[in-house]
Amino acid sequence: MYEFSVDSAFLLAIFAGTLALFFDYFPGVAQWFDGLNESQKKLLNLGGVALVAVVIFVGDCYGLFSTNLLCEPKGAIDLAYMVFVAVTVNYGFHKATKPSAALQARMFGEAKG
Repeated sequence: MYEFSVDSAFLLAIFAGTLALFFDYFPGVAQWFDGLNESQKKLLNLGGVALVAVVIFVGDCYGLFSTNLLCEPKGAIDLAYMVFVAVTVNYGFHKATKPSAALQARMFGEAKG
């Protein structure tokens, strides 16, 4: 039987994908996010993913919860790898699910350029 395990890398990837959907489909937030330039959008997504990653790592170090990360330099390297993968997931999911201008107009009631 297939064994499914939820670890910190999986949770971070799920968060990254959800963040992409949030910025593209949540009313108000999506319109605000659309008004940002590309650099701001990238930094905002990276910042969100990095913030959650740091919370996971620090929470494990202080014993708030248990993850597969070690509270030592190797754990920090693993965390950097997980952030890289999560940002890739975020960008790919955003590109794959971004609503068209016509769909945005129907969702938010105004035309997007």
